[in-house]
Amino acid sequence: MKFGVIMHKTTQNIGDDIQTYAAKCRLPSVDYFIDREKLDKFKTEDGKPAAVVMSAWYMWKKWNWPPSEYVVPLLTGIHFSDHQASEQAGSPVKTEFLSGCGAEYMNKNGPVGCRDLYTLNKFKEIGLDAFFSGCITLTLPNRPRVEHERDYICAADLPADILAKLKEILKDKDIDIVETTHYKDYRNSSASWEEREQAVKELLTVYQNAKCVVTRRLHCALPCLAMGVPVFVTNRHKRPVSGRFDPYYDWISNCSYKEFLAGKFDYDFADPPKNSDAYLEVRNAMIASIDRFVEQYKDADGDIDDYKKTSYTAEELFQWKSRTMGECMDRWFDITVLEENELKKLRKDLAAAKAEIERKNAKLSETSTALKNTEKKLKDTEKDLKNTKASLEKKLKETEKELERHRRILNCRSVRLAVNLRNAAVGKNKKIKL
Repeated sequence: MKFGVIMHKTTQNIGDDIQTYAAKCRLPSVDYFIDREKLDKFKTEDGKPAAVVMSAWYMWKKWNWPPSEYVVPLLTGIHFSDHQASEQAGSPVKTEFLSGCGAEYMNKNGPVGCRDLYTLNKFKEIGLDAFFSGCITLTLPNRPRVEHERDYICAADLPADILAKLKEILKDKDIDIVETTHYKDYRNSSASWEEREQAVKELLTVYQNAKCVVTRRLHCALPCLAMGVPVFVTNRHKRPVSGRFDPYYDWISNCSYKEFLAGKFDYDFADPPKNSDAYLEVRNAMIASIDRFVEQYKDADGDIDDYKKTSYTAEELFQWKSRTMGECMDRWFDITVLEENELKKLRKDLAAAKAEIERKNAKLSETSTALKNTEKKLKDTEKDLKNTKASLEKKLKETEKELERHRRILNCRSVRLAVNLRNAAVGKNKKIKL
């Protein structure tokens, strides 16, 4: 029987290709690279079934489950996500396709090996037969050793402030920092698998020869663990919301971003400790399961009906998928109608708020005009007051000048004598006071 692996053909994360490469490394050959988002459309060239290692992150298009009848699966290293696209309001599909025929496919071909405890708990909640298998990247072989003039540490997709802190910690050490990224955009790429595999090998070789690796990426940390490269994880989330990193935080030195920036961790990047060996039991168990899978099917022959474990017919599967998608679309329609009504109300409220704002703006404009007129009147009044003050001050000065002249006249000896002579000749009430 021919063998196949799962790949995400339009990924933006080389971590997806690292998983595909890890599965490929455990197989005697790979004849099929099956698009993760088109599992139900897969057909072999010769019409024979293919033994497929199903390890992957599942999945954007959840209505493409279960896989086609041409797939003889090894359900291991599986992560199922009902977040991102599937968790956005109005999205039609979450876990519905892991019920009915989808659940039968899992349980008849199981138990299902889960990549993390989040997936394990999710599967058990919906009644699937599941166990923790670990991630297939834990089975990666070592890469070649390459001599370098200077030791280096890899900083894989670290935020700017975390990278700056790492550089500060190592500023007096004779160690280089090599920045790496897992961002690899294949959405509009025509790159062959051979080209993509080469990019994986080159990146893993960089990690293999590092003194240690500091990362926030799961599919950087786990390959390093598998290759015996000291690795330290710093991430935004710690338990109980660490999700995909459970139980790996038990096996890898780690801290939160906040702890890293505060220096609250016990790790010497210049002299990193050896990784824990706790992962080895999981690694060895997964390798053994893949080896048994290969041994079981490498010389096998037969048609798809010879390997089918499920009881549903093609017609029953079609009806179930149609019914399930219909139910999802009905729920989606209900959510969409609700959101449309909410949107209409929001638009109405927005129009009312806009009208109220326009009314208040008009009132504000009137008030502003009145204020400007008042300010103009105030300025005119201040100008009039200033002119009146100047006029009064001028008159005051003239009056004071006239009074001074009169004072001088009255103080004249001849005038005083004449006044006294007059006062002597007139009545009391007609006298002039000097």
